[in-house]
Amino acid sequence: MTRKIKLFSIVISVFGILSMYAQKEPVLFSVAGSKVNLDEFQRVYEKNLSIVNDDDQRDLANYLDLYINYKLKLKEAFDLKMDTIASYKREYNKYKNQLLVPYLKDENTEKDLVKEAYERLQKEVNASHILVRVDKNATPKDTLRAFTKINKARERVLNGEDFSKVAKEMSEDPSAKKNGGKLGYFTAFQMVYPFETAAYTTPVGTVSKPFKTRFGYHIVQVNDLRKAQGEVEVAHIMLKGVTPKNEAKIKTIKKELDKGANFENLAKQYSQDGGSAKKGGKLPKFGGGRMVKEFEDIAFSLQKEGDISVPFKTAYGWHIVKLIKKYPLASFDEMQESLKKRVAQGNRAKIIGKSIEKRLLKEYGYTVNNTLYTAFQKPDWNNNTDLQSTIPFLRIQDTLIPVSEFYHFYQKKARNNSLDKVLTEFKGEKSVAYYKEHLADRIPELGYTLKEYQEGLLLFDLMQQRIWEKAEKDSLGLKHFFETHQNNYQWGERVKAKIITCNTKEIADKAYGLLQQNTAFNSLEQLLPKESLIATKEGVFEKKDAVFPKDFVFTNRLSKPIKTGEQFVVIRIEGTVPPQHKILEETRGKVISDYQDFLEKEWIKKLKKRYPVQINQSNFEKLSKSYQD
Repeated sequence: MTRKIKLFSIVISVFGILSMYAQKEPVLFSVAGSKVNLDEFQRVYEKNLSIVNDDDQRDLANYLDLYINYKLKLKEAFDLKMDTIASYKREYNKYKNQLLVPYLKDENTEKDLVKEAYERLQKEVNASHILVRVDKNATPKDTLRAFTKINKARERVLNGEDFSKVAKEMSEDPSAKKNGGKLGYFTAFQMVYPFETAAYTTPVGTVSKPFKTRFGYHIVQVNDLRKAQGEVEVAHIMLKGVTPKNEAKIKTIKKELDKGANFENLAKQYSQDGGSAKKGGKLPKFGGGRMVKEFEDIAFSLQKEGDISVPFKTAYGWHIVKLIKKYPLASFDEMQESLKKRVAQGNRAKIIGKSIEKRLLKEYGYTVNNTLYTAFQKPDWNNNTDLQSTIPFLRIQDTLIPVSEFYHFYQKKARNNSLDKVLTEFKGEKSVAYYKEHLADRIPELGYTLKEYQEGLLLFDLMQQRIWEKAEKDSLGLKHFFETHQNNYQWGERVKAKIITCNTKEIADKAYGLLQQNTAFNSLEQLLPKESLIATKEGVFEKKDAVFPKDFVFTNRLSKPIKTGEQFVVIRIEGTVPPQHKILEETRGKVISDYQDFLEKEWIKKLKKRYPVQINQSNFEKLSKSYQD
């Protein structure tokens, strides 16, 4: 992966943004007949100038060589059809889809949803509901049964029956048997969006019309609407289980608190909520609807930071709560960015997607083959071979979509959707697909970026195959290259040395004194304070090695402490080692790198024979002169 990142950096820094569009004239060079125009080269060169400091790459002639080599490699990759390999296509499409995300937004719809969410966050709604479940793959018959049942439940409530009683008898939410469908208080983002919308748009004291979510059909009765309490941060002491013994114990703990005992210490000692006890009872901050009602009511009723509640019980046991801090709802400006993210990630994202589809269909227009559409309305449509053919069914702009695509799409959706609904969904998907496919035509910079990634990805795969893997796996070739170029891999003059690094001069002086007395080097770590001794190091080092301070005098057998930055070093030189050839294992990494460069140069020579390069010298000279002027 490191090499991939490195290669893409080279592509970006050396070649900048590549052109998608061939210009007729003037041509700067061609590779096997494929022309590269002067405008493209000039654009990428100037892009390169702003981000590269290497003089060789800034030199126009050298840059031309680099760019020609780049085009030669791409020609090879395309001739090998590496752009058709499944793994390449998957990675490219993954990147492309990520890059297109910012362009698949309906800003007006997003803005409305963000504003709506903030308005809802300012209120908390208390509601009860009845659910009749419907599987997402339910048959029309099952869907009708569920819809009929939810309407009967609503009629009973409207006719005066208690909502809780009806919920216990008819709701398919398992909790309704105990709570009568009561949900308590909640706010925006705590329920699926259709449910939230029904709750916030139904007046207090009334029952909504039936509505559908992914769980099935619901009706909601709104019991209350109050100003949002914001969030609260508390610590608690909890004894699990509502028993007389725990009641007596929690009251004893409260007496200790009243006498001034530390809440955090008592929480660590007594609380049986393991997650919070070790933190002194501290819980993450929470808002309405996230805790059981009794706990939430007590937590929000505390007024001042540090206030401690009386002991109280919930279904889980006995508690005492201490208020740490209250957090009122932040301003819209403060929350806007976080709300945008939540809108983009939740149920609301589908609304944005649908609004984009509607806008695109209106912009592009479309034509449906009515004869084929009528055939889908017949009972035997599934056996009609014409509907499985390549006959055009839908036209969006200049794109014709074969009927077989809709046939397979409808097969998956027909069980519980009408033909009109499925066609609307199909048209929406295809309009977005067309938009994505042609977005680069509208936004050239996006096209350049996609082209850059596409070619960089191809180049990585090609280099991996032709150069990098060969250099690492071809042990005989690597050995031969090393032996042929052994003079390039030599040690400079080296010394045998022992180095002590300390963080104070006082300890460095002590180390120096010990070495003067011929104290064994390996005993220094025991004789010097560990907190002051940073490191001891011994071995054979080149004189130019960074372990030695600048201008270090190697003639001294034992140096006095030398200050290097914030540290002090003492060095003992124990002999010299004359220059000599390195063995392969001592410089393998450098040899592999050089071997890769050698293989690449030899490969480029072959590519130039395979793909003739022609340079328009006249145009290059004109370009060169324009930069000199």
